[in-house]
Parts: sequence; structure tokens; C-alpha cells
Amino acid sequence: MKSLKRWLLAAFSMMMAALILSGCMPGGMPEKMGPYKCYYGDVDYASVLRWNDITYMDNNDGDISGLKTGDRIGKINYRKADHQCPRNPMQNGDATVLEVGTPLYAVKGYKTSARLMAGERLYEATDNPSAQTMNDLLDIEGKIKTVRFTSGMDGSPLKDFTPEANAVFIREYPKLKYIPFDQLSKETKQWVGDKYWLEIEMTDGSSRRITYNTMFEAFHPSCYATPELARLVEEQRKLIYVK
Repeated sequence: MKSLKRWLLAAFSMMMAALILSGCMPGGMPEKMGPYKCYYGDVDYASVLRWNDITYMDNNDGDISGLKTGDRIGKINYRKADHQCPRNPMQNGDATVLEVGTPLYAVKGYKTSARLMAGERLYEATDNPSAQTMNDLLDIEGKIKTVRFTSGMDGSPLKDFTPEANAVFIREYPKLKYIPFDQLSKETKQWVGDKYWLEIEMTDGSSRRITYNTMFEAFHPSCYATPELARLVEEQRKLIYVK
């Protein structure tokens, strides 16, 4: 069973957008020094990298054994964990914890704007200023197999969507308008409200964790649900408790 800390890092990747873009959660008191921040004490870094102006985060929960590595596209040039006063914001080729020189590869079947392999780890896009839809961000149209509710405590599966609901979600979710999380965060009062935890399983066996905010009927990675999808999520959630 995955630890709670590991699960929360993945589930809250975009909720912590400001920290992810700077790449860290300081354990000591930061001191501003121009465009830089110096950290004194422990720093708990989420594993993030930036490439072609897109921010990616390590998918540390999914099964990636079915994925195939494509062409090499670059390497990591700068590691924030090596610096007490790391540069901020992150630049292309920067990573938080990946070693300098770590090669970056495409993932066969996916656009590099959605997924990269760094070493042997899968990194998925969490912020893309060029994206217009969720499919632009995630490149998942035609690749979703199953959607299910999972536990907010440890990520364990609770219940799959029914086949009918699954078909609707698979068709409609990739079409939703992508909204940068800093914008959605402002519109949702810093993402307040009750949340459901879901997992999108792909046909290749990999998966993507997403969150649904019941107060604002919004998903994260960041987009608003259509009325149809909002009703569908609520209806499917009730089935968890039906014996």
C-alpha cells in the first residue's frame, strides 16, 4: 500500500501549483534574495521537471510496465536540490530532484507535451500554457479504459464507473476546456470544498490520478465539469454505498 505522503504528493500536484513551479516545500524559513529564495533547513521537493515551457510531475503510483520509451529528446541541466538558493522560476531543462544529465525520452503513443520518461520514471504534464483542452494537456483521447473512485487516504480502488457512465466520461472528459491552475485556484477560493478522488486507467495499463471538487464542480488537473459530467460523477459516487 502506498504511503499517505506519496499519495498526497501525486493527488495534490496542481493544487500546490505555486510550490511546484518553484519546486519545493520549505522546512525552514525562506529568505528572499532578488529573484531567488534561499532555504535553511530541510526542503521536501516534489519531483518536477520543466521542458519546452511545460511543467511535468513524477507519476509515482501508476504501473508503467506497458509503456515503451521513444526517442531521446534532451537531458536535465540543472537540479534545484543541489542549491541552497535555487533559481526561480524553473527554466527549461531544470528539475527538482533528478540528477543533472538524466536523459529525457518521448513515450511511444503519447505527445511529448503530455508525457516524458526521465531515466525510468514517467513524468506527466501538469501545466501547459499552450493547452486549450484536457486532451491537449494529457493526450488521452481514445486511450482511456476505465474510470474509478479511489480512497483519499491511500489511493486504493473503491468502485469503477458503470460501463454506460464510463463511456460518457471517456467521450467528454478530453473535450473539457483546460484552465491554468492558478486561475482556477482564484476562481474556487483556493480549491475549497469537498473532494472526490478518481483514477483514469489507460488501455496501456498506466493511470492518471485526478480530483473532483464538489463545491465548484471542477476537476484537477484543472477544468470545470459540464453539467452532464457533474451529474454523472455524483450518481456514480452514490453507487459506492449500494450493496
